Amino acid sequence: MPKSLCFFTMTLFLCIILSFANIAYAGNFAAEKSSLAKITAIRISSNNDKVRIVADANKEVDYESFGLSAPNRIVIDLKGAWLDPSIQKEYTVDNKNINRIRVAQFDHATVRIVVDTSLKRDAYDVFSLASGNISYRVIMDFGKSADRPDNSAVLPVKPASPVPPAVPSAVKPTVPSPTKVFTTPGIKGKKIAIDPGHGGNDSGAIGYTGRKEKDATLQIALKLKRLLENAGATVIMTRTTDTSVASPTASDVDELQARCDIANKANADIFISIHNDSFTDSAANGTSTYYYGNGSSYSSQLANDLRQGIIEKVHTPDRGTKSCNFYVVKHTDMPASLIEAAFISNPAEEKLLTSDDGSEQFAEGIYNGINKFFAAIG
Repeated sequence: MPKSLCFFTMTLFLCIILSFANIAYAGNFAAEKSSLAKITAIRISSNNDKVRIVADANKEVDYESFGLSAPNRIVIDLKGAWLDPSIQKEYTVDNKNINRIRVAQFDHATVRIVVDTSLKRDAYDVFSLASGNISYRVIMDFGKSADRPDNSAVLPVKPASPVPPAVPSAVKPTVPSPTKVFTTPGIKGKKIAIDPGHGGNDSGAIGYTGRKEKDATLQIALKLKRLLENAGATVIMTRTTDTSVASPTASDVDELQARCDIANKANADIFISIHNDSFTDSAANGTSTYYYGNGSSYSSQLANDLRQGIIEKVHTPDRGTKSCNFYVVKHTDMPASLIEAAFISNPAEEKLLTSDDGSEQFAEGIYNGINKFFAAIG
């Protein structure tokens, strides 16, 4: 066979092999996408020397951030996610700290956001929100000072799933340090902050038959308040009616900060935010609790005790205790946990969450978890 023909044949063979490999990879990726979070939009706003990047997703994503040098840049990886192909991949920003932002599918399950900036770790903040008409958001603030940037510059979005609202602007997003060594065991005499998720124009997640998360969380919280006060605790509620905590027109971050402010100003011993989970598959079920890993050293224990208390009382499936960056557990100064009591998108669990008897069981389970926590560390 002539050399030229041999070369042509080999090249054609390799192209066919690579073509089949690409088709197989595309098929595998298409199958895997159903289990990944979809990044549906990237939104960027700039205000003076501050920049906010918002990544919208259709469900919860894990994320991590780190710095690189030569050139200086900050990388935010969104784990378990894929990027909608229609999303713009590069952005320029008229800002003294940042001039370019790039977005790409880094690997089959990671979306990477690269910010060209010389800012250091204490000059940016990354956190998540699970409220509004968008299921989940990862928010990246760059160039922060003592005042948080105004969230209203970023497309106002209105409420709908696991985390809530707040007020003023002069807020230092400090990392809570390990606090409170309790000298006496038990609930009596403790100050306990209870945060019923959502409220007012923020309905939270909508249940299988249309019930609203904001109503279910408030019902459980009010029953928990009664149990705790009967045991001698002082209970600080972020809301006791169907209302926003800051104001109906407050930004998402201000609404969330208002809830933290109530607990912080009261010098509460613990903070508990009550939510209901939701998913597109109505079969999803169970209880999970969350804590901020860099916060109070007692937060993980509190979250674990609360989860066990609910599961032992209500017998919901165990979805575990997880670390998170949810705003309300990150910006409170005491041991704090966010509870996803059960899935309001699941028909059986929606009925349990919203019935008088079921909400009483959840309240008792949370109470038992609180009692276990104070008994162990008093």
